Amino acid sequence: MTRADFTLDEVRDALERLTANAGRELLAKRPHWGDAILCDGLLYAARVLKSDVPVEAAERWFAPKLAAGPRTSGWFWFWAAEALPALDLYLKTSDPRCLEYARAIVDFVEHSAARTPDGAFVPHPPALEVWIDVCYFTAPAIALLGRISGDAAMLEAAADQMILHRDHLIDPASGLFWHVAYVDQKSHSQCLWARGNSWFSIAAPQVLAEIEAGGVTQRLAAKVEKIRDALARQLNKIVSLQDDSGLWHTVVDREDSYLEASAAAGFALALGRALRTRLPGLDEARARAAYSRALGAICAKIDARGAFTGVSQQTPPGDFAFYNSIEIGTAPFATGVCMMALSEALETGTWPTRKS
Repeated sequence: MTRADFTLDEVRDALERLTANAGRELLAKRPHWGDAILCDGLLYAARVLKSDVPVEAAERWFAPKLAAGPRTSGWFWFWAAEALPALDLYLKTSDPRCLEYARAIVDFVEHSAARTPDGAFVPHPPALEVWIDVCYFTAPAIALLGRISGDAAMLEAAADQMILHRDHLIDPASGLFWHVAYVDQKSHSQCLWARGNSWFSIAAPQVLAEIEAGGVTQRLAAKVEKIRDALARQLNKIVSLQDDSGLWHTVVDREDSYLEASAAAGFALALGRALRTRLPGLDEARARAAYSRALGAICAKIDARGAFTGVSQQTPPGDFAFYNSIEIGTAPFATGVCMMALSEALETGTWPTRKS
C-alpha cells in the first residue's frame, strides 16, 4: 500500500491505535514537557472518536496539577503549553478549575513574562531571544481565553504575538522562519528548522479562528491580514519543499538532512485548517495534494502498537550538522500534534484522497 492509498477507515483505525497508546503512555511514562500537547491531542481525538476514554486520561493527568496549581517559573517549555489543554478540557467538562488554571498561566505570560523591547515573549531571560516555538506555546491559549472571556484585548494580544514572532524570525527571501532570533545581536540561528516552522503554521490559523469566533475580525482587519499573508506565503513555500514520501526534511530547505515525522504532522494540521477556511493567497491545488501526501505519510509512521515514530527529539538551535544529528524516536508533543491532524481530517472531511 502506498502512502496515498490510505482510506478514511484506515485513518480512523490509525487514530484509534494512536489515541489508545497515547492515553496509556501519558499516565505511565516519565514526565516530559510535551505531555501537555499530547493531552490536548487526546481531547481532539475524543471529540472525533466520540469516546470519553481519552478525556478520562486527560482528567487523570491534570488532577494533581489542578490540586497543586500551575507552575509559572523557569523555562516556558515546562509549563506554558499547559494553558491550551486546560482550556480545551474546560470546554469539554465545564470544570471551573481548568479555566482558572489556564487563566493563571495566561495572566503570568501576559503581565509578568520577559519581553523584547517591542513586546515579543522571551522564554529564557536574561537572554534576549525570540523562539519560534513560543508563538504556539502562548498565542493560541491567549486567543482562546480571550474568546471564552469575551475579551477583545486578549484576542488582539494573541494577534500581536503572531506578528511579532513573524517580524523577528521571518526569512524575507523564502517566507519561512528561523528557529531563534538573537535580538541584541540582530542575528538568528543558522537553519530553517522544519518543526519550528510547523509551530507557526499550527498557531496562526488557531489564533485567526478564535478572532473570528470572538467577532473581532473586522476590528483587527489589518492584523488579521498580516497573519493570513504570512501563513499563506509560508505554506506555499512549505508545499514546494515536501519530499515525495509526504514528509519534510528536518532542515526544511536541505535535502541532505533526514526526513522527519513531527513536522509532517504539524504541516498536515496546518494545511487542513488552511484548506477548510479557504485561506486567502493559498495555492489550494498544490496544498491539497501536499495535504493528502502528508496525512498518508504520518499514518504510515504509526506502528502496530500505536506509537508515532520517526520524530526528532528535543532540538535546541545549532549548525546544520547538529540539526542533522538529533536522534529519531517517539515524543509526546509529536503524538499530540499527530492526533490533532488526523482528528481534523476526519472531523471536517478535508481528507482529499479517495474514500473507502
